[in-house]
Amino acid sequence: MMNKATVVFVLLLLLVQGILAVSRTWLLAQEVNVAVVSTANFLLFLVTILSASLTTKSFTNPNLQASVRAVMLSFMIKFFVLALAAFIYIYVQRKAVNLPALYGAAFLYVLYTGVELRLLLGALKK
Repeated sequence: MMNKATVVFVLLLLLVQGILAVSRTWLLAQEVNVAVVSTANFLLFLVTILSASLTTKSFTNPNLQASVRAVMLSFMIKFFVLALAAFIYIYVQRKAVNLPALYGAAFLYVLYTGVELRLLLGALKK
C-alpha cells in the first residue's frame, strides 16, 4: 500500500496534468510550451518521490544530523536534476527556448518542494 506522501504526490501530479490539459488552448495562446511544463511536472514527481522516501527513511535514524543531511541532499538532488534538464532543453533548443515554460517548471519546483516540506514536517511531528 502507498504511504500518505506518495498518494499526495500522485494527486498533485494528476492535478497539475489536469490543469495543463484543461488550460492547454489558453496556455498555447500565451505561447507556453505545454509539453515542456508537462515533462517537468513528471520529472519533478519522480525526483520528489525519491527524495521524500530518502528523507523519510532518515527520520528513523537516531542521529539528528542524518535527517538534516538527508533533507539538504533531497533538495539538492531535486534542484540539480531540474537544472540539468533545463540546461539540456536550452542546449537542444538553442534559439527556440520557451521561457514561459521554464518559468512554469520553476514554479512547479517550488510547489513540489513546498508540499514535500509540509509533509515531511508533519511526519517529523509524529
